[in-house]
Amino acid sequence: MNGTRAWTGNNLGLLCMSEADSNDSARSEREVSLMKRISKDDQLAMEELIGLWKLPLFRFFLRSLNHHQDSEDLTQRVFIRVYRSSARYVPKAKFSTWIFTVARNLLIDEIKKRQRRPQIVSDEHIENRNSMNSGNLQEWNEILLRRLDTIPENQKTALLLRVQRELSYKEIAEVMKTTESSVKTWIHRARLDLKSSLSSTDKTS
Repeated sequence: MNGTRAWTGNNLGLLCMSEADSNDSARSEREVSLMKRISKDDQLAMEELIGLWKLPLFRFFLRSLNHHQDSEDLTQRVFIRVYRSSARYVPKAKFSTWIFTVARNLLIDEIKKRQRRPQIVSDEHIENRNSMNSGNLQEWNEILLRRLDTIPENQKTALLLRVQRELSYKEIAEVMKTTESSVKTWIHRARLDLKSSLSSTDKTS
């Protein structure tokens, strides 16, 4: 950074969110332009980028961890890394691929940290399946996503990026540094595991 200020994310209002558009080519150019401005310590550009991405990132972390405060903290940490990396940013891939790579690296660190300490699993986001309309695919996907803590991280992340963010298999492979074949396998296994988990829940309810 050329300036003297260091953005820390202290004024980030993560609870005031609006969904970002996901399939707009003009937006991609806009994000690259914002990163150039951010590299020159343009605070307004940073705030605009936060407005575009805070909700998608927060939802990604919340689906992965099922913990509201940790999801807020990780979202804020993504933007801190974005700010610090802006001068080195090169748009070799879509911005969404790059920022979710940053997010996944932080997610893996958080999962490792959790494995070293006891966790209290919250079920505040799990809804009663009896209220689901079986013919509504969107609601079905919502129920599946809320059982994500039952499957491995790689399957969970691949499924989230596919269903929640509608990334292509190629883009997901770039984020997760693997092959498209592996991504397809993980997503297939994730769906099978989640359906099996829901089936077991029905039998015991």
